Amino acid sequence: MASSNIAATGVPTTPDANGAVPIRREIRDLQANYKDQWNLYLLGLAAFQNVSETDLLSYYQLAGIHGEPYIPWNDVAGIQNPGNGGYCTHSSILFLTWHRPYLALYEQSLYAIIQGIAQEFPSAVQARYVAAAKDFRMPYWDWAAKVGSGSAFPSAISSQTATVIDTDGATKQINNPLFSFQFPASASEGDLDQNWSSFPGTLRYPDSSDSTAQSNNSSVTQIINRENPSLRNNVSLILLSYTQFDAFSNNQWLRNGRPGTYGSLEDLHNEIHDKVGGGGHMGSLEVSAFDPVFWLHHSNVDRLWAIWQTLNPNSFVTPKASEGNFTTQQGAREDANSQLKPFWNTTGTKFWVSTQVKDTKTFGYAYPETQSWAFPSTQAYQSALRSTVTQEYGGNVLSNFFANAGAATAQIQTAALPGAVPKQLAQHFVQKGTQPADVAAPSLAAQVAIHHPAKTDNKTLQSVVKTAEVAPSPATTPSEKKAEPAATPVAPPKASAIVPEKFAHIAPDNTYTEWITNLRALKHGLSQTFRVFIFLGDFNPDPKTWPLEENLVGRFTVLGRAPDTGCAKCKTDQEDELVVTGTVPLTTALLREVVAGRLHSLQTEEVEPYLVRHLHWRVTLFNGEEKERSEVPGLKVAVVSTEVRIAEDGTPVFGSEYATHPAITDGRPAGLLPDDDV
Repeated sequence: MASSNIAATGVPTTPDANGAVPIRREIRDLQANYKDQWNLYLLGLAAFQNVSETDLLSYYQLAGIHGEPYIPWNDVAGIQNPGNGGYCTHSSILFLTWHRPYLALYEQSLYAIIQGIAQEFPSAVQARYVAAAKDFRMPYWDWAAKVGSGSAFPSAISSQTATVIDTDGATKQINNPLFSFQFPASASEGDLDQNWSSFPGTLRYPDSSDSTAQSNNSSVTQIINRENPSLRNNVSLILLSYTQFDAFSNNQWLRNGRPGTYGSLEDLHNEIHDKVGGGGHMGSLEVSAFDPVFWLHHSNVDRLWAIWQTLNPNSFVTPKASEGNFTTQQGAREDANSQLKPFWNTTGTKFWVSTQVKDTKTFGYAYPETQSWAFPSTQAYQSALRSTVTQEYGGNVLSNFFANAGAATAQIQTAALPGAVPKQLAQHFVQKGTQPADVAAPSLAAQVAIHHPAKTDNKTLQSVVKTAEVAPSPATTPSEKKAEPAATPVAPPKASAIVPEKFAHIAPDNTYTEWITNLRALKHGLSQTFRVFIFLGDFNPDPKTWPLEENLVGRFTVLGRAPDTGCAKCKTDQEDELVVTGTVPLTTALLREVVAGRLHSLQTEEVEPYLVRHLHWRVTLFNGEEKERSEVPGLKVAVVSTEVRIAEDGTPVFGSEYATHPAITDGRPAGLLPDDDV
């Protein structure tokens, strides 16, 4: 007898002869280059959000798996107090593996709706839309993409309306389904707690706390843009230097005495929830999955994991004692064979386990960077992917910094670092006062002037030149259309590490020092979400200004919960005093100081005293109010460093040893002391 359980299959897919499967595309790429799929996506998502909330495959029901209303889904009951629920596995070794079948379940539901919509188009264009629908996969939002002259928060998400071609062939304006999800009546009738039940729809940075509140997407745009350099540095750091799954995947403090394992993909994931939500839904894990941007965000998290998997194929789920959740007993062993409830596998009789979800092809998709079938060997694939990561996120901080530095002149000598572009070629790409459109970015002169407007040495700025040709990343370069040969991703060109001769001392022997802020705190210590802002230089004492302060480097976000939360895992995490960690890279901010003449190099003897004087950190709560640093349970802020060698192709080779610098934080509120654990 066939099972009645709903299986999380993704989109059933038979790979091509060479192993190719359809691609999940970056949202801006999908919108610009796959217009039929984009049109179907908007129509399909709007229809998906209108499916009755009683349907187990409705948008409302699937979003509810992540948090509230904390009820069993698909009859997958829990083992804990019936009053507590929640399947999600945050701060857990299963964080990434649990979310992969979750996304697949969402994708298969959206895909099915889109197939039906394609059939409704007029006969003259129906075949075209049916073909587009067949290869549709949910997009992702690359929140760490280079900002350039545009916005890191796409207008496709932030606009209140959208233009579509409806199934009757007419062009229409509709409410943008990516802007907000409108809740059914049941949300305000007991499904959601009192903090959220009054809102008719999801909000980002709401301007009030009542039912009349409006979103402020412009704040999201400004904040994501402002912290783009720190975010990019963090992405490249964990992709290119982390080799152990337990450190890379989740933010639980490992207590292993190794200061080079504080960052994680979950830590970056938390940042985005906070930056997009503000005091709105995305900032609270209880209700974040109702915001349509949640799915774009998590698709990107899944993508970054898929990239890391290719670079570290032998590192996977490390057995851990479970903190316990709705379906897992506290203290139970969590490993690669733990059940990922409530997601039934293709049999409908067993739950997925981590070992079965390692390959995205299992669920019928790949990403632009993970088209393994295009390479002759695993070694060639990995080599090209490392170069791609360096190109997309500036894995070599010096290359990223100077490649994005605009200049008042192209007449400058450059140091012969690996991957450097000859002066003649540089002048071909840089004409005075101009930049190629595909690499447009705020000039270094502008960056320094913005960060230190009263201190900028114009003569120094005139000596810096942007001289790198940067090819479009796979995330923004359209693959071949289906009617043409399958797309073949090509390893990107060598990264360009152009360093003006006067700054060559920064990287003697092609080696520089990477500086990072390590942070940790008790996850539920303040009974709510809170954030730690890291500044390099002076800042306004008014906490309302901190997210956009000129000297802000980055943030560490802790997604805490209140004691009365309905989340079963959160309650056990509270009892166990779970500590989480994160990182804020400092090197790019220090390079600005070097260029501005306030710091000479990245060497310890110079950076340590500089950071003692200029590094600051402050804490705000979910609502933006300041919290005294000394009153944040378990908060510790430390500065660490490691040596990075620039390889011949421009990729960074991170040192295995990290030095801790307690002299920078000793004696300061929440600062790491010499005898503190790492």
